[in-house]
Amino acid sequence: MSTTQSALLHAVQAHVQSTLRPLVDAIDREKLYPESYLRELGALGGFAASGAKEYGGLGLGLATQIAVIREVGRECGSTAFMVWCQAACAWYLLQSHNPKVRARYLADVLQGKVLAGTGMSNTVKHLAGIEKHFLRAKRTENGYAVSGGLPWVSNLGDNHVFAATALTEDGQYVMFMLRCDAEGLSLKPCAEFCALEGTRTLSVACREVQVHDDDVLAQPNEFQAFIHRIKAGFILLQIGIGAGIIDDCIRLAEDSNKTNGAVNAFLDDAPQELQQQLNDAWHATERLANAADAGVHELLPVLELRAAAAELTLAAAQSAALHTGARGYLMHHAAQRRTREALFVAIVTPALKHLRKEIAALQAERVAA
Repeated sequence: MSTTQSALLHAVQAHVQSTLRPLVDAIDREKLYPESYLRELGALGGFAASGAKEYGGLGLGLATQIAVIREVGRECGSTAFMVWCQAACAWYLLQSHNPKVRARYLADVLQGKVLAGTGMSNTVKHLAGIEKHFLRAKRTENGYAVSGGLPWVSNLGDNHVFAATALTEDGQYVMFMLRCDAEGLSLKPCAEFCALEGTRTLSVACREVQVHDDDVLAQPNEFQAFIHRIKAGFILLQIGIGAGIIDDCIRLAEDSNKTNGAVNAFLDDAPQELQQQLNDAWHATERLANAADAGVHELLPVLELRAAAAELTLAAAQSAALHTGARGYLMHHAAQRRTREALFVAIVTPALKHLRKEIAALQAERVAA
């Protein structure tokens, strides 16, 4: 790890402990959206690791950005998810071949001056044959008119932005940036979740929202190649959320073992076993992230690793709950929160069932070939 990488991660860690830690219970239990924390993290470079220096990024690569998300996730899975939203949107902008959309948005997203969602859950599920596409686009003189709705988009607000795709009239796809204050766009609360309520997850409705070509990430003729470029990074960044949760679950189990080690020894998924599995997964994450930075996007190992990370996060959270016992079942205990956060890692798009569906399809293609 370079000196610059180490300095960034130490700065993020210190900021997490001093600024995020006091907010975690309110984020989880009182639906607090930690906007000030996110903007401060952006000023520290917490969203800029993989960004090019010419746009205000740090040029440290995707693996370092995943490590930042892990540092945040050690304290709060909800906030790590929001950092993922921001970092994923930056990743899309970095991969776009449209210099105008990069110039308009990228520096502000990298630095946290503008907060961002991803809006890609429906797209990813649609492309996997799981659900229909919810947004439609009609070509206009200088862009597109977008209509439809997205049921869940996170890290949103009146002055935020997010990326989305729409199905064009001729059955193709276009991907673009949307401003939450755009005319014809409205944000509404969605049904209450059991966790992640501090993530500002809202329902988006679009009625003839005008998207200029300067805001387009990928035109229809570029779309398939663009999705291929962004998908591995989009998925790998999520591993940072799970890794941070696993780190804390191991800590909780180890703390319990100090007084209850004799009886905890009869439990499965001991801390040292989880740690070894996490170390192995982390090495694979770094390797695949470096490959994505280099333009190598072999999807099957990425999907397999993401599925394994979801399974490991679930196992670690259950281990933490069982190791801590009745104390971990108290509503305000970290083990209880980590159980709900871990479940989210397994159901956020691409969910574990979605990952297994795509893995099976790619494996079948290999056999056929």
